[in-house]
Amino acid sequence: MNQGQGVLTHTDTGISFDFAASAENVELFIAAVHGFLAEENLGQLAFDIELLAREALVNAVQHGSRGDPAKTVRASLNLEPGRLVLVVADEGQGFDWRSLPASEPDPRRESGRGLFIIRKYADSFGYNDAGNTLRIIKVLPTEGNGMDTEPDTQMRMTLEPRLSAQDAPGLRELFRQRIREGVRRMVLDFSRVESIDSVGIGLLVATHNSLARQGGALALTSVSRDIYQLLTMMRLDKHFSISPAARTQEG
Repeated sequence: MNQGQGVLTHTDTGISFDFAASAENVELFIAAVHGFLAEENLGQLAFDIELLAREALVNAVQHGSRGDPAKTVRASLNLEPGRLVLVVADEGQGFDWRSLPASEPDPRRESGRGLFIIRKYADSFGYNDAGNTLRIIKVLPTEGNGMDTEPDTQMRMTLEPRLSAQDAPGLRELFRQRIREGVRRMVLDFSRVESIDSVGIGLLVATHNSLARQGGALALTSVSRDIYQLLTMMRLDKHFSISPAARTQEG
């Protein structure tokens, strides 16, 4: 279906829209998102998905495409088992997403909140190597009355010495799967963890967000002094439980 300067396609599992990079076409995709969510009886996720889509699309139009209507932005929203997957790609050169700060945005600044919003409202997200394609996952609400009615609602796991970009994807998929299976409280033992980077921290935040939306909670135990200082400096202890490792007595 042609809409403005773009082509909107409906499939069995979702919608896709290839369009000229302009703000007007962003609104066309947002309208299609609302229609699709209504058809799938997922209206309760409309606010979150619209917010995520707007941040991703505006970034692709303004920064990736630099507002050039000769460039194409490709957006899709698909329903997969247990989750919605939003993908936004542009024809720009991309950027070094690995260097993005993990800190909260300065409240005095007028811009720079897009990635913070995506971190808070997505259950997980990731860029391609070039940084011009963003994939966002939103876990669907589960039916039931919470922890008391779900089997195996608590998960305990001892992490390996490194929690970084190399290790995070596998853990992210594991945590997502366990949450889909009904885990509502996740306790991560940090007694072996020696190092963590921004991707690892992002994984913790995403896991906390996923659990919190299901009425659950994330807890970190036996966290080393250095990592505890890093996480509390970013005020993550205000969002989930972080318990430092017991100090050894000095002889």
